[in-house]
Amino acid sequence: MLKFLGDILEQLDLADEHLGLSDPNNARFALMLTDNAVELTFHKIATDTQLELQHLAYKREQFRHHAALGRAISKHFEPKVKLVELLGIIPPEVAHSIVVLHRRRNEVYHLGVQHQAILLILARYYFHLACAFLAIWRPAHFYWSSNQVLPERAKKYFSGPSSFPGKLDHFHLACRDFAAAHESVRLMLPEALSDHMLEIVEMTDTDLDIVSNDAPQKSTRDDAIVSCQAWAVAFSEKGREIATERGAGELSVWKYVDWFKSNYEFAFRSDPIPGWRKRAEDLRHADSPHKALKVYFDFLEQTEEVRQALRENAMAVERHIDDQIERMRGN
Repeated sequence: MLKFLGDILEQLDLADEHLGLSDPNNARFALMLTDNAVELTFHKIATDTQLELQHLAYKREQFRHHAALGRAISKHFEPKVKLVELLGIIPPEVAHSIVVLHRRRNEVYHLGVQHQAILLILARYYFHLACAFLAIWRPAHFYWSSNQVLPERAKKYFSGPSSFPGKLDHFHLACRDFAAAHESVRLMLPEALSDHMLEIVEMTDTDLDIVSNDAPQKSTRDDAIVSCQAWAVAFSEKGREIATERGAGELSVWKYVDWFKSNYEFAFRSDPIPGWRKRAEDLRHADSPHKALKVYFDFLEQTEEVRQALRENAMAVERHIDDQIERMRGN
């Protein structure tokens, strides 16, 4: 177990180094290292729990989460978090935040610049959250084998004879120091997420202005919101299924889209920008970083489709304007 804790500290030490460079690219590495340390720890909790139940019949009979344990042993991350929550090791709000941050880790790993503007503060918060947990986590067993070697980066956090070169207290102290070094992020997170949410809202507000005011046929902002969503869904696979199920019949393109405007329950039927601005300001005053994360990412997920539809329509309008300018120039 001491070797395992040394491996975890090695990753945390390297993550802290990347965070200290304070740029998005290094924050991406820190986020991945932190997430890997959390996943390894949670998997260790699951396998240790399984091993204990195999050897202690009375505990196996009392254990109430066999199904959750079975899922946690798999390669998937979220069941591991759920098991640790069910075991009472972390509270629900911490479990939720870890899942949210793990999903961001996957996005920045696979999609590159995703969340670039807030990547550093997300990485710092995940690091603080992970270290605060590890600073109090007590593994089921603590042992050392003479044929093991501590990782180089981890050696500076442990002291002891070669026969047993470290204590659990050394690990806890290192994690407490890491968490304390990034304690301020808890207070900074709501404001940072609020600022970025407002940036997203203002960009979407600009797109809505373009679609409603600069298109060949002007419209109200309310009509533009509905129209953008109607065009987006009408020609999707889901839209075609709905039209068939509800008997839309054979219609021209424009009437087909109009049919969706009248018969489909869109997420937004009116200009959402004022409400979004209020959500962003409410986020600024969130009473915990866990709540701030939830509000911010709920907003992103709930508004992604309409924001994307507005962006695509605004780009189409801008291309139309550029074409008209080129024609006027005789090009």
